[in-house]
Amino acid sequence: MGPKLLIYLSSASVSAAVTRSGRVSAITHFDNDEAGVAEFRSRLGEWKGLPAFVLVDATEEDYRFETLPHASGADRQQMVARKLRQHYRGSPFTSALLVGRDNTKRRDDRFLFCALTNAEIVTPWLDCLTAADQPVGGVFLLPMVLPQLVTGIQEKSHNLLIVDALPTGIRLSFFKDGSFRLSRLSRVDGTADLAKAVHDEVGNTRLYLHALRAATLDEQVTVLLLDTGNRLEQAAQTITADNPSLSCTRMTELDIAAKLRFDAGTLQQHPETLYLLLLARRLPASNLASPAVTTLFRRLQNRQRLFIASAVTAAIGLLWTGGNLYRQFELDAERDSTVQRTTRVNAEYEAATRQFPSAPTSADNLRRTTELADRLAAAGHTPENMMRLISRALEADPGLSLRQLEWQYAPNDIAGATSTAYGPASAAPPPAPGAPPLLGNKRKESAAISGEVRDASANYRDAISRINNLVERLRAEPSVGEVRIVQLPLNVSPGLTLSGSTSETVARAGNNEFRVVVIMKAPT
Repeated sequence: MGPKLLIYLSSASVSAAVTRSGRVSAITHFDNDEAGVAEFRSRLGEWKGLPAFVLVDATEEDYRFETLPHASGADRQQMVARKLRQHYRGSPFTSALLVGRDNTKRRDDRFLFCALTNAEIVTPWLDCLTAADQPVGGVFLLPMVLPQLVTGIQEKSHNLLIVDALPTGIRLSFFKDGSFRLSRLSRVDGTADLAKAVHDEVGNTRLYLHALRAATLDEQVTVLLLDTGNRLEQAAQTITADNPSLSCTRMTELDIAAKLRFDAGTLQQHPETLYLLLLARRLPASNLASPAVTTLFRRLQNRQRLFIASAVTAAIGLLWTGGNLYRQFELDAERDSTVQRTTRVNAEYEAATRQFPSAPTSADNLRRTTELADRLAAAGHTPENMMRLISRALEADPGLSLRQLEWQYAPNDIAGATSTAYGPASAAPPPAPGAPPLLGNKRKESAAISGEVRDASANYRDAISRINNLVERLRAEPSVGEVRIVQLPLNVSPGLTLSGSTSETVARAGNNEFRVVVIMKAPT
């Protein structure tokens, strides 16, 4: 189930908490008086639609164990209802829980009858919920959630007495072999010594258990103190020292949080949160609320079941439709494949029945044509590698800007590869007359880089040095065979007469262009 509204109700105060995924997200406190009821009524709009579950911590509670003849169905219901009327005629909040069967030959049923004997404690708060159309899931007595605590802490004691000091008083609950037997809430004066009060109440409960023959005075009993406020350390020492048949164990909020995976800070601030979290994890079977109180909740449950059933039905329908569509696609593909095979077989049959025509050419020509097609396919080349190494070389100097890139893959060098600074470039031998370039000399990859120096502060000497550095970076590439400078911003040929100053900036002189030819190594 999703979010829940959990209400902790005591004679002194009321706490309302919203839980999601087993965690308390908000706690609100109200006084247990008319003003508190009015405030609670005004806040119900914030929790509209959340199912409410009420946990009652009061002295007006009663527990009885009785054995009834074994029956089932309507007979058992009538017999249990008659017993409830007999024991709790004036209370509308009663419950009967089947706890097992006797070991005798008759195998009678053992029931736990419990009731809230004072309905006025919870009636005003339930009226507020009913008036606001808030679904009420149930009303439970606080000790009914304690079996989860016993299971969570994994206490294996034969006789276990759980003691908790709550704002309403000292709550003492007895378990025998892990099964609930009785619980009582003792009021304590706020000015009294809490450790002494706990010690006295444990002793009184010990005598009460002996009177009920639940545990004799000589029988060993384990006392578990739930000390969420770190106030019972002295009580634990006193209980252990005064009675050798009692062994006392104290659990702080950290111990409880570690055992049950709760938030220790929340337990320390709000001790009642422990019981609300236990209620949120699993609802007890002993619901005191009558069917008239839980009508809206049962409608909500039916609506949720319908939604779940509709979602499951829709999912099954989608899966069924998807399976049918997939099968349809398979059948269509099989049909198309069959049609194609049939067409191919018919064509082969017709070709076999016709007279074979004469061959258009010789077998040698077909072989040579096939070899030529393979070589043409293998000779495909792209400028990707050339572009990648030129980009790496230019990245080192952002002042050098690329204006044009010419690329070719041919036996001869790219056009305009003659160097003005270093002499003419050696020309590749021309291909043999009549022979295709692909089948003649080996091709090689070459490119011409046209760029300019855009750094306004660079002079001719600096510009030529940076271009030379670019050439050296290109020559350092393993796949580059040769790099030639075709054009510089300044002609440095020794046969020319120089004039002007080399310190003049390139941008002001207006001659900032250069051209470099890169020739890759021929493939082996």
